[in-house]
Amino acid sequence: MPGGALHQLFEDRVRAEPDRTAVITDRARLSYRRLDERANRLARHLTETVRLPAGGLVAIRTVRTPDVLVAVLGVLKAGGAYAVVGPESTEPPGLHARALITHQAHLARVDDGSGRPVICLDTDAAAIDAHCGDPLDETAAAGAQAAVLFTAGTTGARRGVPVSHALLRAAYDAWAQVYRLTGDDQVLVTAAPDTTEFNSGWIRTLGAGATLNLTRSEAFTVADTDPVTAASLLDHGTELPGLWLVAVGGERLRLDEQVRLGSRLAPGARLISVYGPTEVAGCGTWFETGQLLGPVEDPERHAYLGQPFPGCAARIRKGQIWLTPPGGGDAVPTGDLGRQEGSGPLEFRGRMAHRVTVDGRTVDTYRVETALAGHPRVDEAVVGEGGGRLIAYVLPAPRSASPGAETLRSHLTGVVPAADIPRTVVPITSLPRNSAGKVDRKALVRPPARSATSRSAGSKGGGGAFNAEDRAVAGLAVAFPVAIMSFLFTDVIWPGSTDLSLVPDPWAWFFRGLYVAESLALAAGVWFLIGGRRLMSSLSRPKGLTSAAHLAIVYLLASWWPQDNLYRLAAKQDWPRQAALVYTFNVPLMIAAGVVAAWAVWGALKSDPEDQK
Repeated sequence: MPGGALHQLFEDRVRAEPDRTAVITDRARLSYRRLDERANRLARHLTETVRLPAGGLVAIRTVRTPDVLVAVLGVLKAGGAYAVVGPESTEPPGLHARALITHQAHLARVDDGSGRPVICLDTDAAAIDAHCGDPLDETAAAGAQAAVLFTAGTTGARRGVPVSHALLRAAYDAWAQVYRLTGDDQVLVTAAPDTTEFNSGWIRTLGAGATLNLTRSEAFTVADTDPVTAASLLDHGTELPGLWLVAVGGERLRLDEQVRLGSRLAPGARLISVYGPTEVAGCGTWFETGQLLGPVEDPERHAYLGQPFPGCAARIRKGQIWLTPPGGGDAVPTGDLGRQEGSGPLEFRGRMAHRVTVDGRTVDTYRVETALAGHPRVDEAVVGEGGGRLIAYVLPAPRSASPGAETLRSHLTGVVPAADIPRTVVPITSLPRNSAGKVDRKALVRPPARSATSRSAGSKGGGGAFNAEDRAVAGLAVAFPVAIMSFLFTDVIWPGSTDLSLVPDPWAWFFRGLYVAESLALAAGVWFLIGGRRLMSSLSRPKGLTSAAHLAIVYLLASWWPQDNLYRLAAKQDWPRQAALVYTFNVPLMIAAGVVAAWAVWGALKSDPEDQK
């Protein structure tokens, strides 16, 4: 049988070096022999209690390691197919598993009451261990179903993708030529067991006879991980002796990120970016910077997928990437957009599902996101739609203050179409991610949309639902009447303060202009009291300093109207009144100016020196 069954890769390694460590977790360390014996006993228990048909599906509803690996290998050895579903997740509709493997702690949550056989690896341990640990004679056909893998679900519901033994064996052969793992390697795999990335990781590792390391407390020579975890491993100066390969999957690495992370590795060590949607069993393309044909301008705006794994193929049709799975077969659309210049590497250009429609036009959010990432104080950005407007979620670069909304809009001007510049910018401290390390856009919290409902809610208790634009409009609605009323009623409040009967022209007109300016300044202060706080908050200064500066600006604007009128009515030699006015108005004005100055220069004092060049 060409290729053979998937688990035969593992069994070949058991026969070759049975005492080599196969898997390390926080709670256990198993040799190839011990892992094989446990899987064989579970396989015999399955055939006795479930009587699986060839390719019969078994749902594995646990993520506890190494038990999940025992379950996967046991199902394969029994001639079945596995589907690993996290116990906290909802079992996808249409899965139709004939049996369920779990732990007692998860049973109430995962048993659907259908009467299908349930095996609890802890409470049924005695019955399972009573079986012989020798391999079964039955072997699955290469074309039989081996597993159901699940899409990440970041753009819709998780969807199951059936994969055969032949496809996974072909994927292993392709990975082996690029990764070049040996039996001496300790491979750290960080993805959760219910992901395509974990499935690929254990096949690559155990197929090569290496050690699958599922804990960071042990040394490792290879890291199979996502961009965030790769950065945490490499960007914090951690000593990682012997690390010669870092393979990054899940989200796409920008070129500048890949170069930066690669520079943290020892000379000769490799960093590859791996692209493998579930539809091709996780085996699609791979990229190393050596594949580039020359220097790339603005590396933060490029994410390369590279070249296909051996036995795979990649094509672009109407801008969309189509992949042919390893070992051949029909090309499948990925839903991802890409481009390729000549014989250069394939470049990622966003996902079709991430494009949004605003005001009747389609917005290429990936173009906006990469442009935002080009700002020196932005680490990552995600652009979405909410309430009919574009929203940018911005994660500041490490040790940098978050740039304000106006700064980012100015940065985007001339780079993306004006209509594609987000109206709302939301600074965030982290991006929500799923178990594979991919950004979960559905979990991003949408800020309140501008609506009559939100404005009504915002008018109560301080206006929590008002955004900056709502407050600015409300401030103008109040400020204009204030200006008119202050001008008309000045002499009512302070009789004679604006009497110009003894002042000759043209000097009288200068004073009339002053009175108008005082009323306008008062109105501006009222407007800024209502609408200025949210605008100032977008510049990412400390909250306390921003509040103090906000009130200081209001005082600087609004105090001239009462101050000048009181001064005009005070006798020049009335020293008690003159002193009271000085300490009521002039000294606070000096303090307010100092607070505003501190607020204005705060960003420059806190930003990196490189940002000031």
